[in-house]
Amino acid sequence: MTRLYDQFGFDTVDNSPLSESWRSGPGQPAWVAHEHQTRAELMANLARARRIISR
Repeated sequence: MTRLYDQFGFDTVDNSPLSESWRSGPGQPAWVAHEHQTRAELMANLARARRIISR
């Protein structure tokens, strides 16, 4: 899939495993900047994410 995305001109970032998908969810840095970030910025934003625990 990554090769296909590359052919379309998109950069990919592995956000595996699925249990880490919250890092790109609403309110997280990667979500807020999703339209205008480079691959490096996306990787940094995924790393900056903080899990929100509801009570």
